[in-house]
Amino acid sequence: MMPGIFTGRVQIKYRYGRYGYTRGGGKIWHGGMDIVGLDSTDIRMPYYKDKRITGTVTRARRVTDHSNKTWEWGWYVCVKLDANQTPDDVNFLYFCHCRELKVQPGDRVASGDLLAVMGQSGNAAGGYDHCHLEARATANGKGLDPSQYAGCPNAVGVYGEQPKTNDEPMNMQLITVGPVSRGDADAVYTLCRSRGLVDAGLYKSEWSVG
Repeated sequence: MMPGIFTGRVQIKYRYGRYGYTRGGGKIWHGGMDIVGLDSTDIRMPYYKDKRITGTVTRARRVTDHSNKTWEWGWYVCVKLDANQTPDDVNFLYFCHCRELKVQPGDRVASGDLLAVMGQSGNAAGGYDHCHLEARATANGKGLDPSQYAGCPNAVGVYGEQPKTNDEPMNMQLITVGPVSRGDADAVYTLCRSRGLVDAGLYKSEWSVG
C-alpha cells in the first residue's frame, strides 16, 4: 500500500507552515508541502494513515490570469474528498506545479489512482520538479497541515524506501564516473543533490592525485 502521493522515496524540500520565498520577499505564508518524488514522477491520490480514501476531481487546469493567485500553481488538480473520509477538517486536496495532468473535472478517484506528473509549472520555486501539496477545509480556505496525506513528517528530509518488485527489494547500483573535470563533477553533484542522493548519504566524490 502506498500512503503518500509518490511511489518510493520522497524528499521534502519545503515544509508546510513556514514563510515562502516566491511572493512578497519571503513574507508570504507557505500553505503546503513541496514534495519531490525520487523514484517516480507520477503523482497519485494518497491514502490517509494507510486508509483508502475517495473523492471527485473538481479542477484540473492552469490559470493564466495573474489577478487570480492560483496562477502560481501552474497546472494543478483539486480533489474534493467524499464525506466522512477522515477525522480531520480536510475536504479538499490540491496537487500543484504539475508538468502534465492525467485527470479531468468530474473524474472519480481513489487512493493510488494516477492524477498528474510532477513538474515546475506556474510560480514554482527552486528550479526543480516537485508537487506542492495543499490540504484545505474549504475550496478557498487557508491551507492546513497536509502531512497525513503526504505520508511523511512535515520536515525537510528524505523519507520512505525504494519501491519493490515482486515483493523483493530493488537492486542498488554502484556507479563510478571519472576522472572528470571540476565542471563535470559539479554537474554530477547538482544532479545527485536534486535526486536526494546527497542527503541520503549515497553520493561520494574523491579528488585523484597525480
